[in-house]
Amino acid sequence: MSSIRLLVLIAVLSLMMGTFIANTYAAEEQSEGVAQQDRFMAMAVAVGLSCIGAGIAVAGTGAAATAAITEKPELFGRTIVYVGMAEGVAIYGLLIAFLIWISV
Repeated sequence: MSSIRLLVLIAVLSLMMGTFIANTYAAEEQSEGVAQQDRFMAMAVAVGLSCIGAGIAVAGTGAAATAAITEKPELFGRTIVYVGMAEGVAIYGLLIAFLIWISV
């Protein structure tokens, strides 16, 4: 399975999980249900969209890195840094979700 498909799958699953959790909390707490639902949906969107963006970025940089490594194997260390930076976008989305979660 390619990295872009895996990251898009993670993004879709996070959106579905965020929707499920938001609906569960909204049913339990009627007074704070809307605020909880909005917060969990914001978390799901932050992770989901960042994973989609990271998947697109990793697909492009991974293909270019593979092509560069086949031409010159000594470029492996330089090209893997760019792929790691593209993957960092998903981690930033996860950090934003944690910040939303701990906010009041």
